[in-house]
Amino acid sequence: MQPNRFKRQTLALFFIVSLIPALVVASIWYLNMQADDQVHILVDFQAFVLPVFLLGIVPAMVLSLVFAELLARPVRRIHNAALELAHGHFNTHFKEQGAGEFKDIGEALDQVASRLEQTLSAAASETALIEAERNKLRGVLSAMTDGVFALDKDGRIILFNRAASELTGRSIESVAGQLAEKVMPFRLNGELVMTRWLATQQGTDRIGRWRSLELYREDGASLFVDVEAVALSNDPNGIRALVTFHDLTARQQLEQMKVDFVALAAHELRTPLTEIKGYLDILQHESKGLTKSNREFLARSMSSATRLTGLVNNLLGVARIEHGELNYQPEPVDYLAFAEDIIDELKPGLKQQQVAFEAKLPVELPQLMADPIGLREVIVNLVDNAAAHVAPKVGQVTLTIRRHRDDIETSITDNGTGIPASALPHLFTKFYRVDEMKSSTRGTGLGLYICRSIIEAHGGRIWAESKEGEGSSFTFRIPLRQVAPTSKSDNNTTITRGAHGWIKEHSLH
Repeated sequence: MQPNRFKRQTLALFFIVSLIPALVVASIWYLNMQADDQVHILVDFQAFVLPVFLLGIVPAMVLSLVFAELLARPVRRIHNAALELAHGHFNTHFKEQGAGEFKDIGEALDQVASRLEQTLSAAASETALIEAERNKLRGVLSAMTDGVFALDKDGRIILFNRAASELTGRSIESVAGQLAEKVMPFRLNGELVMTRWLATQQGTDRIGRWRSLELYREDGASLFVDVEAVALSNDPNGIRALVTFHDLTARQQLEQMKVDFVALAAHELRTPLTEIKGYLDILQHESKGLTKSNREFLARSMSSATRLTGLVNNLLGVARIEHGELNYQPEPVDYLAFAEDIIDELKPGLKQQQVAFEAKLPVELPQLMADPIGLREVIVNLVDNAAAHVAPKVGQVTLTIRRHRDDIETSITDNGTGIPASALPHLFTKFYRVDEMKSSTRGTGLGLYICRSIIEAHGGRIWAESKEGEGSSFTFRIPLRQVAPTSKSDNNTTITRGAHGWIKEHSLH
């Protein structure tokens, strides 16, 4: 209540109270006026009633003014102090502004002011801390060399750091509020992968990782990136996914240059090697006049030329695989008859190496849709690899074929030296060799990589199991269902039928 209003109400109250004796006197005067002795009553009125009236009204009015001021003063002080509080001056002391009930009110207001001051101080500290953390986060995101962006529940971009802008050539303003699937389409073999995955992860806290995805810049150029996305379920800022991508384009280009160089070198070596092998073959057919030592030299030269030719073919095969130029052409294959033909082909060489060979074949199998040249290369490579790691006379290689649900499973097992557990995850990568410095066998580390590429082109998978000192087992499965060809030949390509004839020949000129 405002002081002036309180003062007016107090004056009105005391004015009404002071009128009561006046009204009583007036009533008595009126009744006496009705009597006969009017002059006596008038004298009595002037002598008694009027002084009483004046003595009652005047003090009442004076007391009303004094009491109203006494009451209005603490109210006015509390009112002024409350105005100070409203302006943010929390050091005002209300309990000193009056006594009695006004003192209690002042003490209550003091407590309110103290709590307000504490609350606002804490809020200011929290706001400063939050702002400092936000500035720190902005600094971290700005300094990161990896692109980072965040999505809301509708898949729209709500955060886009500077690195993401520089890598993609898109400004932060142009992508804000846009669908990530539209402006940041990560693709693997032409198919969207990351944003579609995020759409299925609503309400979960999961992490997804992808390697070597393709992303188009604003100018149409391609980026190759590794991507990691985190789906968030209860983020207070409305972020439903946070995506980080690392640019691999420079590394991809370097890898491509390496592959192209290796392919070019292998291609240039193939022609002179073919001539060398041809001349050596002619010399072997006409070696009757040569001495025994010369024939041994010739045989070693022929073996080295053959091994070098295999290396060149492997390098060319890897180059074609890296270019994505597999020419998988499936056809119905009677896998049992196919395997028996390969076994007959391999037995003489294994016998010469003094390695025992056993085949475990089922009675019947359904036809398999596959490329027979590619499958032959896988089986021959795995059997040769097993034979190279067993000891002569005691070595054993076993080929086992069986049906596993909707797949055909083929295993090549040996009782050789085995493979360390630490090497198993790396066996099917390029140029990887187990304990290369101590290995007694020769190889390029490309055979298993090529095998994996062929099996994966068939829609299957390949893996290895081993225990050191007890031998190894290499197994691959190929689905019985038909798999679409990986590529089609055209008028500008030729299909050769050499060691890697099932791979499209890439022109390097």
